[in-house]
Amino acid sequence: PDPGSTRIIGHAGMGTGHELVPNGRGSILAALELGIAGVELDVQLTADSVLVAFHDAQLEGNTTCAGLVNAMTWAELRACTTTRPGNSDMMIARVDSLLLEAAERYPNADFTLDCKLFAYGDWWSYLETYTDAVVALDALPGMRGRLLVECQVDPFLLLLKRKLPHVALYRYDTHPDSALYHAQRGGLAGITVHHGNINRSQVEHTQALGLQVSLFGTNGRWGHWSALRKGPDRLQTDAPELFEVQR
Repeated sequence: PDPGSTRIIGHAGMGTGHELVPNGRGSILAALELGIAGVELDVQLTADSVLVAFHDAQLEGNTTCAGLVNAMTWAELRACTTTRPGNSDMMIARVDSLLLEAAERYPNADFTLDCKLFAYGDWWSYLETYTDAVVALDALPGMRGRLLVECQVDPFLLLLKRKLPHVALYRYDTHPDSALYHAQRGGLAGITVHHGNINRSQVEHTQALGLQVSLFGTNGRWGHWSALRKGPDRLQTDAPELFEVQR
């Protein structure tokens, strides 16, 4: 598929169906090695305010640990290994060290943080601590201007906007009209929706209002062709190998 002007982003690195563990160091770096524009990773906050790359609300099922990420310290999470069939044991990645490595090796890549909010304690303290951790991430060497944040929770996005007004914030939603409403209301940069839930005219309408559109949920040539025909600004792909840049 020809991406045209659409920036191609590796969804959880090499995609959720790849043999490499999604959000893992190997998957993130392998996707960037293809020469695509950037990667998306799911981010959560530990009990001691460390950002880690992990998708699910509960640790059980995909790891040897149990409970919420936010209920455990980074030291405790380091002992968690994957239970995913066909994969060797792998630690949950720490986001700051992972992005520092990726930023140095791939200086033109950007990084989309899909911030998952699963609080173990007080909600508002959690939001303050989480957004402070993103601020610290943005302050790392070589990171400014390379982060995008998407989330489903308006208070988190608005708090982060106040603390990091230069970072592009996207409202993630299942329905484009709802995403657009919340993005406009919050003065955000764009929306993130599944490509099957939005059509070309809705994409163009959103862009005409000055917002960017990021689509996800693409796998296979037909799915990519269909999504790219809608003209999104960014496409989070589960098959980044289709867009490998010949160097």
